[in-house]
Parts: sequence; structure tokens; C-alpha cells
Amino acid sequence: MQELHLGGADISAQDSSGCTLLHHAVTAGSKESVRYILDNAPGDLLDVAEDLHGETALHRAASLCQRTICHFLVEAGASLMKTDLQGDTPKNRAEKACDAELAAYLENRQHYQMIQREDQETAV
Repeated sequence: MQELHLGGADISAQDSSGCTLLHHAVTAGSKESVRYILDNAPGDLLDVAEDLHGETALHRAASLCQRTICHFLVEAGASLMKTDLQGDTPKNRAEKACDAELAAYLENRQHYQMIQREDQETAV
């Protein structure tokens, strides 16, 4: 992937179902690929929702109980409040996957993200 990217390939491209390379890297559980994409792709890639379920990469990582990848995505700025087509946030997805620890982490970060956004709006 790194060679393709350095050769000019677009790592923010989407396939016919709206999935990005980040979605695929999360599905594969490839921490190295996720880290590379986060370090080299535009930030708006984080919240791209695929067409079938409306899930972002964070929704998918939470569903698959990929805690480290969830941490990477959250630290990179992925939205914790965005909902999929079923109305679920990433925290809801972690709960449905029966990962209470991950759900608690995502809930904590969601509150922090909401407070941070409120502070930014107040400053403007």
C-alpha cells in the first residue's frame, strides 16, 4: 500500500459500495495499514460513511471489537456522535458486540468530544 501511495495512488478513494481503504484496513484488522492511512490521508476520510450500512471506519472497528484501532481513529479525530443508517453511534456498535469496556471508552471520549465542540462554538 505504501509503495502504491508513493507511486501516486489515491488512498482516499472509495470503491463502488462507498468503502474507503480505511474501511478495508479496519475490516482486515491491520493496525499498520490503519496507522499509515491516518498519517497520510485527508482528515475528512475519518467520517466517510459507506453506502450499505452508513458506517464509518470507527463504527466498523467498534463492531469488530478492535480496541487499538478504535483508539487510533478516536485520537485522529473520528466523530463519536455520527450515526449509521440504524441510528447507532460507534458506542452503540460496541455495546451490540458485547464489549462493555470498549463501549465505556467510546462513551467517555464522546462526552469529551461534545464538550470540546461546545467550547469551540463558544469561542467563535
